[in-house]
Amino acid sequence: MVTRKLSMPAALAVGLSVGLLAQNATATEANPTLKSPVLVDVTVDEQLFRTEIENYVRSLNVEIRNTLGQELRRSLAPKIELASNELRARG
Repeated sequence: MVTRKLSMPAALAVGLSVGLLAQNATATEANPTLKSPVLVDVTVDEQLFRTEIENYVRSLNVEIRNTLGQELRRSLAPKIELASNELRARG
């Protein structure tokens, strides 16, 4: 019982000191220096830019239509045959 009472404050003291040391260690780490971004002057032909974007959008539309068409065909296909046209005589 006495050892339990003595070990409890000792463990608390060790825990606090380790916590404080860990806090000090993180506070002394070097801060990364932030550099300003490099600005590059880029000129783009407006007509070329528009035609490239329009071609991209057109090709994307074709691809989307094809994909949706395939999915629609898959969803409209019969999954199982529910009834048969044959008439059977039950006997």
